[in-house]
Amino acid sequence: MDKPLVFDALREKLRRELEAAVGASRDAADYATDEESRAESKYDTQGLEASYLAAGQASLARSLADAVTTLEALRAELTAPRESVLRGALVQCNLGRHREWFYLSPVGGGETLDIDGTEVTVITAQSPIGAAITGKAAGAKFKLPNGADGSIARVV
Repeated sequence: MDKPLVFDALREKLRRELEAAVGASRDAADYATDEESRAESKYDTQGLEASYLAAGQASLARSLADAVTTLEALRAELTAPRESVLRGALVQCNLGRHREWFYLSPVGGGETLDIDGTEVTVITAQSPIGAAITGKAAGAKFKLPNGADGSIARVV
């Protein structure tokens, strides 16, 4: 598994989500200020609701922009080889009868990436599995909060 490829895939996915959020924010802001959304009575809240939507989309866009900036600033650290599970580690875990790949990142938790037909789940150290495996090396066993056992097969 090529860690720089995983890093690049995460960065590009977050960039695409940022572009979509910026576009949605613009559309919602345009609608909120459009003549059609002007209140016709004191009970008509369509324009107000559109402005709340625009603010939410703008907040999401700011969060995604911060995430992309963080990734770019930490590229060297997040693509460096690892022997134990630290920020930037690419980890293959045995979970029951399944083997799964995880990428420990400071941002983008919950994203799934398709890397040459293999699914990689982005996790943060605050996630249940991230907390369970941080600091461990290949061969280590861990227990998830739901009681499931796992082990670390590889750390890249």
